Amino acid sequence: MKNTNCENCYICSRKQKIWAWVLLAGIFGCGVMTGLSPVGHKIVNATDSAVKGEVKEEEKVVEIVDPEPQTPCQINEKVLKTRLARNIDDTHPGAFNAHQSNMLIYKRLFNTGCVENRDYFSEMASNERIYMDALTGIQKKNNESVERPCREIESALSRRIISGCDTNQYVSECHLNNAEVYSKLAEDGCEENVELYRKNALDELQIADGVRINASDVNPREVRSTINTYKKLQMQNEARRYLNKIEKMLDPGIDFIMELQKVIEE
Repeated sequence: MKNTNCENCYICSRKQKIWAWVLLAGIFGCGVMTGLSPVGHKIVNATDSAVKGEVKEEEKVVEIVDPEPQTPCQINEKVLKTRLARNIDDTHPGAFNAHQSNMLIYKRLFNTGCVENRDYFSEMASNERIYMDALTGIQKKNNESVERPCREIESALSRRIISGCDTNQYVSECHLNNAEVYSKLAEDGCEENVELYRKNALDELQIADGVRINASDVNPREVRSTINTYKKLQMQNEARRYLNKIEKMLDPGIDFIMELQKVIEE
């Protein structure tokens, strides 16, 4: 009788089975050697790097997301951070002023920014001070403060700037006070700081308008303060536009409007 089992199989004899096992062992050994070889290692690493690269790209997308500020301190930070000088060239003649500008902005961020970021702003302000000292020397800066009257004016007026306006009962009026002080500093402070004080004054005006819940909440004292600030900054056109806006929004009275127009034209 014919063996049907042998007709249906490909490996029947003992010799064929032994060679089959040898062949399987050889294939397994080749796989192991390929994995351990530099070429195989390179392929595996390349694949792993590609996966990591994809993860990093996803992380970058997440980091770019910048939610719209909702609280007064977040509004302060967003406005002030746009004023920071980036990539300062310390070989440039204006490097000292750029670092000084950053230092003052970080100090303002410490005082008016969000509480959870104060340590960072304090550290950044200290770093800017280190850069300033490295560029000019501490002794030279101290001598400048004594010798130049504009330094004394800046020191006296700076003490009138109110910190922590976001916790003040009258938030917008607090920022308007600071705007007037900065505009006065732009008038009478040191020449190299005029542009910085002008920017700070405009920042305070923008913040005061941004934290006001209703535009109709503005009172005559705030209107007068804003007009005076624009006048000190020699921005009469902006003062006129602001007055026209207030006149359409409120009914301040003809006498009050004429008084402010006179202030603008003087």
